[in-house]
Amino acid sequence: MELATIIALLEQYRYLILFPLASFEGPILGFITGSLVPLGYFSLLPLYAVLIAADVLPDIAYYFLGRWGGDNRLVQKLIKKAGLDEERFVFVRTLWHEQTTKAMLITKFSYGLSTPLLVIAGLVHLPLGRFIKWSVGLAAGQYAVLLTLGYFFGGQLSLVDSAFAKVQLIILSVIIIGVSYYFFTRYMRKAFWKQNI
Repeated sequence: MELATIIALLEQYRYLILFPLASFEGPILGFITGSLVPLGYFSLLPLYAVLIAADVLPDIAYYFLGRWGGDNRLVQKLIKKAGLDEERFVFVRTLWHEQTTKAMLITKFSYGLSTPLLVIAGLVHLPLGRFIKWSVGLAAGQYAVLLTLGYFFGGQLSLVDSAFAKVQLIILSVIIIGVSYYFFTRYMRKAFWKQNI
């Protein structure tokens, strides 16, 4: 989805469209919407709550998919696609139960591993309360940072007079945040596999 389309949808539908968009494009959307707060498009606290909910509810759905669909072909396909052989699966199970914080950090910031690792949390019967606590905590921290960066960027953006210059700055900043996030998550994935080979 193009950036201009996302911004147009956010301007028109605001909170109604925010939840489904944030479920798919959460981190980048967090920055974009944070930059729109000083411009008057969103209120900070409702925006923060919607972004956290849009991040955590899909996590819980994946958890339940693993919890009650362990023998399901989709679950087995996700595990296989992520490269989780028997030895790595045992490692991940141990990680979820003994180092939940680390497991959730790796899960949220490992490109391509997030969904399988969330499913495995349910599959290995991690207590739901502990899972939700860490999912909410990590989402709250992540969106606090992204909204803060976006908010200060939006404040600076309001000082720019030209609409064309504003669009250029938004596109450039989204590209920088998006590329940085992508490379960080790829790094986390590699680091995860190195530590348990």
